[in-house]
Amino acid sequence: MAGVLLIIVLTFLLVLPSATAIGQVCGNAGNYTANGTYQSNLASLVAALSTNISSSSQAQLFANATAGKAPDVVYALALCRGDITSSNLTGCAACVNNSFAYAHKMCPYAKAASVYDDDCLVGFSGSNILVPANNITRDMSTLFQYWNPTSITGDATVVAADVNDLLTQTAQVAAASPRRFATAFMDASSSSIPTLYSLAQCTPDLSAGDCLACLQRIVGVINATTSVRLGGRVLVLRCNFRFENMMFYEGAATTRITPSSSSSGPPASPFPAPTTNKRMKPWVIAVSAAPPLAVVALCFIFYCRWRSRRYIKGRPRLRRKPWDNKLRGGDEPDWEMEADLSEFSVFDFHQILEATGNFSEENKLGEGGFGPVYKVSICNTESYWELHLAFFH
Repeated sequence: MAGVLLIIVLTFLLVLPSATAIGQVCGNAGNYTANGTYQSNLASLVAALSTNISSSSQAQLFANATAGKAPDVVYALALCRGDITSSNLTGCAACVNNSFAYAHKMCPYAKAASVYDDDCLVGFSGSNILVPANNITRDMSTLFQYWNPTSITGDATVVAADVNDLLTQTAQVAAASPRRFATAFMDASSSSIPTLYSLAQCTPDLSAGDCLACLQRIVGVINATTSVRLGGRVLVLRCNFRFENMMFYEGAATTRITPSSSSSGPPASPFPAPTTNKRMKPWVIAVSAAPPLAVVALCFIFYCRWRSRRYIKGRPRLRRKPWDNKLRGGDEPDWEMEADLSEFSVFDFHQILEATGNFSEENKLGEGGFGPVYKVSICNTESYWELHLAFFH
């Protein structure tokens, strides 16, 4: 039975029109034996996928299948572009058949291959490529790129930023969609770049997170050269994106994206812009001014106290000792020099009399608010110093 099925499928593939595609990636898992079990299993998968994908709803356009047992087990999947309508499901099936025929032509007897067409992609392998958890979103072994040779004119930095915005946002919309598919366009009427159209798609069996991770990984493939191209596409088996300067998909775009270059404002001024015709409220002024004024006031108070204490410490004055309030006969008043500094000494009244020459007119300096003022000269024979001061009598 398997032999008959193989003959039928191969005959069907041979009578198809000459198969073409935009590209293919031949795996490095080795080759299978011609007319062997692996080839028979692969042929049965081709028939199953073509039937399943053409009978699926428009919400999927996706099919996968497994055939055989180890060591000849084969895993395969097929995905048609998400904008294909239900009226064209036969076209989706035809694209899948043509792509398998192209794989046989370009990767003869290879155990693993991926083929990318405008309307679909297919892939098969002897390893399990159907389980997303098997690091399938990080697998870049099936990577294929195609770029328009023409570059977009204009500032390369601006162009690259706009293209990145377009693809990044399209990827986000596609990952959030239940079908894992989205189209978008960037209206660049206010920018120097032309209007660009984009498409992003994942296989619908991926979670939103896996889909976004897969798309972000292939968007990261873009470099300084390819980011300014007029169009291009990057594909792996589980996800792909495409952008062009013309509408290449069916129906209207689902998302409109504004280029960041057209929405960016002028560079920020290093100083705040002056306000006009705006008066600050009094309470705002009071609250704002209170802290600095308080600091200034405290500093002034401390300064005044410091000056006052410094003046008092350095000011000598004579006063009678408190226990000599009443003089008895023959007694002389005892005076002391008040000072906070250790340099000042205490003198008896007879010393003052001697120093002023018994308050002679020669030592009198003049009259003050407290009475006559005398000049005093005292010699200390022990430490050899002479003191000159004014004395109020």
